Amino acid sequence: MLKEQIRELLRAVPFVPFVIHMAGGKSVPVVHPDFILAASDAPHVIVEEPNGRNHTLNVMLITSLKKASPQETAS
Repeated sequence: MLKEQIRELLRAVPFVPFVIHMAGGKSVPVVHPDFILAASDAPHVIVEEPNGRNHTLNVMLITSLKKASPQETAS
């Protein structure tokens, strides 16, 4: 399940930034574990970028989670 995979990535020590890829081509970087809310009983995750922009993502539309490149985490 993707939510459990997200929680595992958030608990990693050291934390490694990752990117959430969505159906339709949207990619959302997660640069710090404090910048994402992934409640176990919610159908969405909320990601905040360092610039303050928020993304509410439907878990059913997440296609993959991948380690972020330095370019993807630059603010």
